[in-house]
Amino acid sequence: MSAKNINVGDQVRFLNEVGGGRVTAILTKDMVSVETLDGFEIPTYIKNLVVIDAPSSPSSQSSKSSHSSQSSQSSSDAKGANDQYAEIRKNGFKETNQIKNNDFPEFIFAALPANPGNPPEGKIALYLVNDCNFTLIYHFSTKISGQFTTVDAGMLEPNTKVELESIQPKGMGELPEYCFQLLFFRKSGSQLEEPVQKEIRISPVKFFKASSFVKNNYFTTPALLIRLAKNPLKAELDKLTDKDFQQVSISKEPKREPTAEMPKSDLVEIDLHINQLLDDIRGLSNADMLKLQLDTFRKEMDKAIASGAKKIVFIHGVGDGVLKNEIRRELQRKYAKYPYQDASFREYGFGATMAVLKK
Repeated sequence: MSAKNINVGDQVRFLNEVGGGRVTAILTKDMVSVETLDGFEIPTYIKNLVVIDAPSSPSSQSSKSSHSSQSSQSSSDAKGANDQYAEIRKNGFKETNQIKNNDFPEFIFAALPANPGNPPEGKIALYLVNDCNFTLIYHFSTKISGQFTTVDAGMLEPNTKVELESIQPKGMGELPEYCFQLLFFRKSGSQLEEPVQKEIRISPVKFFKASSFVKNNYFTTPALLIRLAKNPLKAELDKLTDKDFQQVSISKEPKREPTAEMPKSDLVEIDLHINQLLDDIRGLSNADMLKLQLDTFRKEMDKAIASGAKKIVFIHGVGDGVLKNEIRRELQRKYAKYPYQDASFREYGFGATMAVLKK
């Protein structure tokens, strides 16, 4: 379907989501503006629409009320001649394309270069990936000088992806902010999910570095990936440095005899990564997880002091620094008599804090 056979005033239905509305403007040869039953105007690709009722004459296209009257007479779904809008029949919500154990919300903004070896030489396609079992309603816009412009909007089924737009080489020098509004849901669940709103600024320099584009499970070629909302378990794992993983492995090895230099009983090591504290974190908010980590910190700190340990190391990872800052605030406030410092960089990188309990 093209702009030649779709006109202002046509009643249309969305192909990739429930609902429809009335065409109010022809934006480009590929896109029109559709006013939904809720009164919102949504830019929509013509290929994603089907005409269900077209006005019989050009004059009827110029008048909203005359179009509504005609629709009410010609559609069996209309309530009556005085209705402002024709009624669209809905078939209810059906959950599709489910993947086992893919139950945490994870949505990814991806940039896919046409020329992975030299990204700036070709166009870069921007995608939204729905990598979970949630159905996603999205609104994608750009922001320039405080002005938002809608680029695409619609519904994205579970475990699918959609191309939003593409960046041409000449436009890579001055990029807008990319803005997302996301509403996601399941057929059934124990809570209403919080909507996601993100404004993303990508440095053009990233597009000139092939290293910015990595191999992934979503495309056959490397892509730049930015997570908009992610699996909280993966979020915690992302905070682990290579040294953290080594420490986790070491902690699971059989206990070795204490060395003369540092008896094992003199050093207590506590891993506060949430996946080490719980096997299942479904239903927990970020605040719930942080509270559990801090409660564990206090319990282990008190236990180490009572046992006579000389030092205690809390492995918190790097991440965004929230857990690290909270631990240090607690040390300053409740355990002020015990000095603390970054743990050995060689052993833990920047991902651990050590408190000295005894000299």
